[in-house]
Amino acid sequence: MSLFSFVKDAGEKLWDTVSGKTPENMSEKLKSHLEKLNLPGAENVNVNVDESGKAEVTGEGLSQEAKEKVLVAVGNVSGISEVVNNLKTTDGAEESTYYTVKSGDTLSAIAKSQYGDANAYNKIFEANKPMLSHPDKIYPGQTLIIPKK
Repeated sequence: MSLFSFVKDAGEKLWDTVSGKTPENMSEKLKSHLEKLNLPGAENVNVNVDESGKAEVTGEGLSQEAKEKVLVAVGNVSGISEVVNNLKTTDGAEESTYYTVKSGDTLSAIAKSQYGDANAYNKIFEANKPMLSHPDKIYPGQTLIIPKK
């Protein structure tokens, strides 16, 4: 088990105060969100959210890459402050690192700081698809997967 922290007020807005922000409703909407992203293995994932905005993600049969995408997809939702990782992977791939976007960041600047090469931005973009639809569409507070070189 590991715990990932996220910026609670940043991210995609899946619910509002009118739609009954109960833990059950939030859990269902997060599961639906994962399925809409078409992430491999998302059908094997369960998400439970508590009143504080902590999401516990459980499941098995995912690759390391799919696991990382699921964790980031859940954490980058407004209202989620922490994600408890209880996912089991099928491969022994090395875990990526994570980066929280700051105001003024670009994928090129992040690639330069992480890899020493601004032109490696596409590696970060590809690792964060489908959560990112375009390399220029990142926002402060968003957590990105930074794959190994």
